Amino acid sequence: MNTQRDLETDVSIKEIQNEMSVKELMAKDIFVIDADTTVLEVAREMTDRNTDSVIVVDKGDIIGIITEKDVVSKTVARNRLPGEMDARSIMSSPIISIRPSTGIIEAAELMVKSDIRRLAVMDGNVVLGMITYRDIMAISPGLNTILQNLIELHREGDFLRETDVERGICQRCGAMADNLTEVNGLNLCEDCSEEEGYYD
Repeated sequence: MNTQRDLETDVSIKEIQNEMSVKELMAKDIFVIDADTTVLEVAREMTDRNTDSVIVVDKGDIIGIITEKDVVSKTVARNRLPGEMDARSIMSSPIISIRPSTGIIEAAELMVKSDIRRLAVMDGNVVLGMITYRDIMAISPGLNTILQNLIELHREGDFLRETDVERGICQRCGAMADNLTEVNGLNLCEDCSEEEGYYD
């Protein structure tokens, strides 16, 4: 039997699914760099601008995206000098994008299926903004559960591990937490994890 809280959550999810588009949730402050820019310059700009992703363009055309993970895994982890590599050599391409009118549930499903944590919001060839799974998970406890179910359904192991340590709603006490840990199938905050007998 559904509790009052379950019913309220169901209503909240339906309202969000029916009414909220990614345009309402996306970050409009995006950073664009040229494909010939060195990775060292890209990393410096990302640090200065406090951003975790950049759009790569070549002669005005969008050709890819670079994330913090790309910088680390394709340079530092391979013992390569970022000053001797260009953005084109480490970018992820093609860029996966959605229309501004796309609903946030559909955006979340695409992230899971594509094993990515962010989507470009584009109108034709113009990038309007970026939306991340953190943006989506932060707006509703119910959506947190939806993403977990989608992740399990598609068996995206890496994505699941990342989700376990990201910001979200503790499924025991209901508090917002910066770090969640999966314990016995529940995403718990640090205090609840310790009560469950989990030790990192």
